[in-house]
Amino acid sequence: MAEAGDSPADAPQLCGHCGENSPKYKCPGCLVRTCSLACATGHKEKTGCSGRRDRAAFVRRADYDANTMMSDYGLLQELTRDHALLRRDAEQLGIQAKGLRGPAASNNSPPIAQLNRAQRNVVARAKAERQVTIRYMSPGIKRHQQNKTIWQSSASRLVWTIELAAPEIAEPPNQWIESGFHDVCRLGDLWTRLLKAQPGDGVSAAKAGDDEEAPRKRARNDDSVRIKLPSDDGKEYQFRSAIPLELHSALAHMFGGIPPEELVWLIRVQDQPANRPTFCRIDPLQPLYSQLYYQTVLEFPTVYVYKQEPATWGAYAVTIEAPCTAVAAVGTCSGQDKEASDGHSDAPAAGPAAVPQLVQSDDVA
Repeated sequence: MAEAGDSPADAPQLCGHCGENSPKYKCPGCLVRTCSLACATGHKEKTGCSGRRDRAAFVRRADYDANTMMSDYGLLQELTRDHALLRRDAEQLGIQAKGLRGPAASNNSPPIAQLNRAQRNVVARAKAERQVTIRYMSPGIKRHQQNKTIWQSSASRLVWTIELAAPEIAEPPNQWIESGFHDVCRLGDLWTRLLKAQPGDGVSAAKAGDDEEAPRKRARNDDSVRIKLPSDDGKEYQFRSAIPLELHSALAHMFGGIPPEELVWLIRVQDQPANRPTFCRIDPLQPLYSQLYYQTVLEFPTVYVYKQEPATWGAYAVTIEAPCTAVAAVGTCSGQDKEASDGHSDAPAAGPAAVPQLVQSDDVA
């Protein structure tokens, strides 16, 4: 029996199953200590424990030692061996592994996202004619399911799904997704007309006082905001916004009366470290296609709108670059620097030579 001055840590430990004897063994799965094989077996039967350590469990850096590293290495070796066995079995059965196509099916290159014909056309046309790289995500990702972007062949343009966010609005929702935005339209027109519009504008419904003999229009119980957007080609497009009503009110309250050119419009630069969030400025008064030159987007663009330039993103300092600086990594520059260096306009030159190779050929096959 422990003396009065002994601490609980000094007290003798007992078997976690029978509670009578001193423990000799430790379960690798749940770390319960047992005194015998019978107790270890009884513990597994009682709790359903597999007795195997969770090799994918999170380990703090302070606790990561050589034994943990060798365990992780062994796990990776097992996964590599299992993958090779499955590939061999699939080849023997004449089955092509899902997610592999073209050259990737005959070598050891990793699987790529399988794109349907329309998605491959969007990627190829966006890269060749709009100089923007689109990366599709796995089909199970919500963002992939929300993407309705298409290439409109009749007008040779992208009709985007876009996401707009106003992080300065503290109460959610502070972002929403729009579909059907022609890339010849301007974000500033969308923003201005959206804030001036009222829910229910443009809704087709039967008007009071119509002739009872005339065919009645089908009324829609719809509070959506509908506007007309001017474009770079001189046409106006009907646009039905999917903005939530509460967010529409919050935006009108915070940004109402502020010209879009006085706001800060940002798009995030991809392939940057998580601790160095980098954004690129865009001009809301220019067509969207001209602001996405040489950019890479995941599924569709996400545009952040601020009243004041942000200083941090989460716990990290924000880096904001001009469009020219943001694409310097691919060796192509648009804007004032390019115009000063070679006397050309800021629009990218036509032809394959002006397109940075940011997408593998398999993605556009």
